[in-house]
Amino acid sequence: MTDAAARLDPPIQPDTPVWDAWLSAYRMPALVAADEIGLFEALEAEPDDAAGLAGRLDADAEALKALLPMLTALGFLSVRLGRYRPTPAARTYLLKAGPLYWGHAFSMHRQGAFVDGFRRALKGRKAAEPAGAARTPGQAWEAGQVPVEMARSVAAFMNSHSVPAAAGVARYGDFGGVRRLLDVGGGSGCFSIALAQAFAGLSCTVMELPTMCEVARRYIAEGGVSDRVDTVSVDMFRAAWPKGYDAVFFSNIFHDWDLQTNAQLSRSAFEALEPGGRIYLHEMLIADDGSGPLAQAAFSVMMLLGTKGRQYALAELKGLLEGAGFRDVEARDTYGHYSLVSARKP
Repeated sequence: MTDAAARLDPPIQPDTPVWDAWLSAYRMPALVAADEIGLFEALEAEPDDAAGLAGRLDADAEALKALLPMLTALGFLSVRLGRYRPTPAARTYLLKAGPLYWGHAFSMHRQGAFVDGFRRALKGRKAAEPAGAARTPGQAWEAGQVPVEMARSVAAFMNSHSVPAAAGVARYGDFGGVRRLLDVGGGSGCFSIALAQAFAGLSCTVMELPTMCEVARRYIAEGGVSDRVDTVSVDMFRAAWPKGYDAVFFSNIFHDWDLQTNAQLSRSAFEALEPGGRIYLHEMLIADDGSGPLAQAAFSVMMLLGTKGRQYALAELKGLLEGAGFRDVEARDTYGHYSLVSARKP
């Protein structure tokens, strides 16, 4: 490893202020969407959970599972035993019949891509995309075909916000005993690079679509770990996964997909692992009670609008992993807003 490619330690100054500013763009669209569907009036009449509220508002329950924690973290809802209700601030300013209703001032915010995205998401994930909309990265991955220019753009985008988190995973994650790790949907390879730089006895394989592998190999070479990090071109939804690994790693993958798809990914990982092998999920976790936190909830909204997924609570991920056969599910904070969930194949 060259001096230029020396191990990157987690920055002393966390990148959380940048994350918080980046995700702040979703706050007002979330409030506008809630106002438009009468969410505060519905919960004032009867506190409810996401499923019950979905039935009453004829809205998509998965979309509400992203929206409700966001509104709670913003201080407009409270939650107890899974049931949400308006806070005094919402009762004072967000009920349409109230004398201090703020919603008339929201007109300047009712236009825009994020609000339109909320409207479609709340009507259901099968709602039609705008006419002429270009294929998104998520749709490209689902189809198993990512154009090379998109691959370069996505790798640069992901690498930009993931390198500090990758260093945090390598420093604070528990990878004791892991010798061969399969990095599923590894993008630029930054997590494999950081792990290989931190653990001399660890080899990693970035499993990606062909164009992404091509791009990742350049990052791997720049990281000085080409001798222990390689790539394999595999469509994770359609092709058999390589075997012989004692760990399977996913970073920011489960949040792209719905629970059914993530159950499929969990089973594929279980089948690929040797007995005693471990699965790792690197994600921002929603609180189990659905109360936020704000950054994680805002990231969940971002995923809702741009993918088929959202951020999940530890309890939801635990259910997925145990349903695939994994045991000993645990989580630890790593860096910034991120956590690392792990489990073992018996």
